[in-house]
Amino acid sequence: RDDDGNTAFTYACNVGHTDVVKLILDHSTERNIDLNVRDRQGQTAFMNACISEHKDVVKLILDHSNINIDLNTRSGNGWTAFMYACKFGRINIVKLMLNHSTERNIDLNTRALGQTAFMHACRSGHKEVVKLILDHSNRIMDLSARDDDGWTAFMKACTFGHTDVVKLMLNHSTERNIDLNTRA
Repeated sequence: RDDDGNTAFTYACNVGHTDVVKLILDHSTERNIDLNVRDRQGQTAFMNACISEHKDVVKLILDHSNINIDLNTRSGNGWTAFMYACKFGRINIVKLMLNHSTERNIDLNTRALGQTAFMHACRSGHKEVVKLILDHSNRIMDLSARDDDGWTAFMKACTFGHTDVVKLMLNHSTERNIDLNTRA
């Protein structure tokens, strides 16, 4: 580890060296390589690959079901990889994680500071991420969840003027059981 807590695996994921990541994943068990190591911010290599939008690295990790990577690890600020992907509008990463959520037990409703990943996508105005989540067949996400102040994702999209996100939520409100009348 370097002074910031990074390992060779961390660096390979951070910069998107898919071939190196694959080699490390393939030998992680026999060589006792810690794939869940955290940097100074408490972020894992997987989180950093999601933030940096290294789709091939993320897919490789998600497809390696026999490795011991905790995909629901929380960073120092309580965020998960899925939350980062939604917050930063990483559509390809969100899609991969939604598609692997069931078999890899990815918690899509995790909260940090009371907010879910869906709330972050709506607040940030990431229309394509919001649409992907609304269209996704997995119906276990609470799209009307409230944060610690009683705000919903719909309220956040309205407050920050994200017209496209508001339209999507209005169009999906009935089928996805989104409460449009919640009060903070």
